[in-house]
Amino acid sequence: MFTERARLLCVVIVVLVVSCSGWFHGATALDGNNSLELNLFNSWDAFELVTHGDDISAISDTGYGTTATRSVYDGLGGYLSGGTLSIFINHETTPASISRLELDLSDFQQAIASTIDSGATAFPSSIATAMGFAYDTIFDDTYHAMTNPNPVASGTIAVANYGNSNFSRFCSGSSYLAESFGTDRGFVNQMYMTGEEVGGGKFYAMESATRTLWEVPDVGTDPWENATLVDTGTTTHVAVILMPDGGSQKIKMYVGKKGVDANGDGGIDFLERNGLRGGTVHYFDPDGATTTLPDNGGQISGKWSTSTSGALVETKLEDIHTNPADGTQAVFADQTDGVYTIDISLSFTGDVLDTANSTATIKQVVNNSTFINSPDNLTWSADGRIYIQEDGGGDDMWHVNDDGTGITQIASALSEPSGIYDVSGLVGYSAGSVLLTSMQGSPAQLAALINPSATAIPEPTSACVWALAGLSLLLRRGRRGGRA
Repeated sequence: MFTERARLLCVVIVVLVVSCSGWFHGATALDGNNSLELNLFNSWDAFELVTHGDDISAISDTGYGTTATRSVYDGLGGYLSGGTLSIFINHETTPASISRLELDLSDFQQAIASTIDSGATAFPSSIATAMGFAYDTIFDDTYHAMTNPNPVASGTIAVANYGNSNFSRFCSGSSYLAESFGTDRGFVNQMYMTGEEVGGGKFYAMESATRTLWEVPDVGTDPWENATLVDTGTTTHVAVILMPDGGSQKIKMYVGKKGVDANGDGGIDFLERNGLRGGTVHYFDPDGATTTLPDNGGQISGKWSTSTSGALVETKLEDIHTNPADGTQAVFADQTDGVYTIDISLSFTGDVLDTANSTATIKQVVNNSTFINSPDNLTWSADGRIYIQEDGGGDDMWHVNDDGTGITQIASALSEPSGIYDVSGLVGYSAGSVLLTSMQGSPAQLAALINPSATAIPEPTSACVWALAGLSLLLRRGRRGGRA
């Protein structure tokens, strides 16, 4: 543990090192000519990363285009590999696509530091190193290792053409690490999940490391807002809660077993390895005669059923995200009612979900009010706060404690804010320090939000150096004290 003296000494040295550096706040990853599409509150700060219309000719993948022409930025995710942070950006357009913006991690960290210290650290001249499609290969629902093993598209030109003919309105999205809930619990592979928000919308999962996009037919179709992985408490099964915005209007949960050759083709593909093929869809069925969400801070309990009879029905179910501190909890928004938490407890008999003993409790934590109106996208950070974006109602951004207290405004966007993603841990900061937000336009924009309480996490090597320096200082003081 650092002493206060060591902390102060560290700060002094950092200030001395960077005090001669220049600073230009608002500089961007690309052409640097765009204003921030946000008004900021309560000492939050921000800087732009990419804006619709930017010249990306120096960094774009061949065949993607030399201008950031794809618009209506929505859901976000990411993947860290070495010194590169890849950000996935959904485009809620028809035709639709998912873009990939690669950031140099060191330059991004420098931009964050510059924003925090008001320019004592020089803002980097560039941050982005590449832009293109998030995926390079696509498999649809006809994949079969024996009879149809080839992707429907591979390579930039092919995936662009396929998307132009087949993709529509990708909405919110979520990224997941492998084994999110502990050893062998959760997905086997790191992935990004998203769906189409149209009638008959399909759902997709992308293996982040290989940039391979897979259609996930066994969750069914709906106008998907988003989905979230929750902890089944087992190493054998996965569960994904899915939220349709309209369509069936029902909260669904897909449950599947990992490592099963569900399509009988003699192999285990990406979907099967992660339990996303061959599973079963269940519906949340509240106890009693209730079929709608509670208001005024109320709560309801119920079970999961394979029947739609008695299932909860809501017309404006929105984004959902799992509590990083407890995989059996998630938070979701309903645009007409407010923000809710859902606590699940799943039980299995062999390989089958025991629906009679698998329960869920939904509690309203934020009512639609004079503060937060029309909640849409959200994320539950490991700092214990829920970060919420409005669709309308001022297009404001907020954070609240997980019990609904401590409502604080972060920003107000100049257009609908549609993606919120806490990247703090990926860039070396404590949870809730650095979040990415997308704005739909015009123009669409991706920006980094910086918490006024942002705190860098010391690297292990640095921590050891400072700990040893502090120990040496204490020993020297001890010796001096002994001689007095």
